[in-house]
Amino acid sequence: MEQMRQKRVKLLASDIDGTLLGDAAAAERFRAAWWALRPGDRPLLVYNSGRMVDDIAALVDAKDLPPPDYMIGGVGTTIADGLVRRELRAFTEQLGPPLDPSTVAAIMQAVEGARRQADADQSRYKASWNLPDAGEDRLRDIAGQLAGAGLDVKLIYSSNRDLDILPRAGGKGGALAWICRGLSLSFDEVVVAGDTGNDCEMFDLPQVRGVVVANALPELRQAVAHERRHLLARGSHADGVLEGLRRWGIIRESN
Repeated sequence: MEQMRQKRVKLLASDIDGTLLGDAAAAERFRAAWWALRPGDRPLLVYNSGRMVDDIAALVDAKDLPPPDYMIGGVGTTIADGLVRRELRAFTEQLGPPLDPSTVAAIMQAVEGARRQADADQSRYKASWNLPDAGEDRLRDIAGQLAGAGLDVKLIYSSNRDLDILPRAGGKGGALAWICRGLSLSFDEVVVAGDTGNDCEMFDLPQVRGVVVANALPELRQAVAHERRHLLARGSHADGVLEGLRRWGIIRESN
């Protein structure tokens, strides 16, 4: 375990909302610490978010976030090069056929309390709904109905409200693993950070080291608490991420 933790970190993959953003002063501390690193010492930076890629890029352009090497958007259904802003279609193609929105809608509209999210939150590979207080039995029932309709999908439920329906090959973990394979990076060279249930897949990748920020929801904390390789940070939002970067030697204790 200790030997794994001493391996040099070559990639940081972080959620955005509630993790890097959400506390303006902490976000500024993260930006300053990141830019203070010598270029050769910086790990690759990946944003892994429920936001769409264009929305992530707008945050970077507004200087809310440092420029990344890759952007994973739509809860792991799109990957774009962070420098040239080009979608990596090889990843999208391996997701399989797009979702059938009419079939998804027919099932979800019959679910009591379900409300479709805004058009901006939908894509060819992501159908997003609000469904407050959905228990495991209810989610299993919805999954069964979708499978019975011939859809090869999975459900990602987070914040006790947000239900994302994705192709089975999608998700934050699968998208990050795809990048790592392409770069020939092993998972023990990767640190991830997050705050809600839709981040769980990143933490589940074998040997990945994770930072659970102090403001994280119980759904994430409980899912990863048994794994000693993950840090339950004392700092909230970006301060928690910085805590992890110090622990694993990416930045100095004084930063």
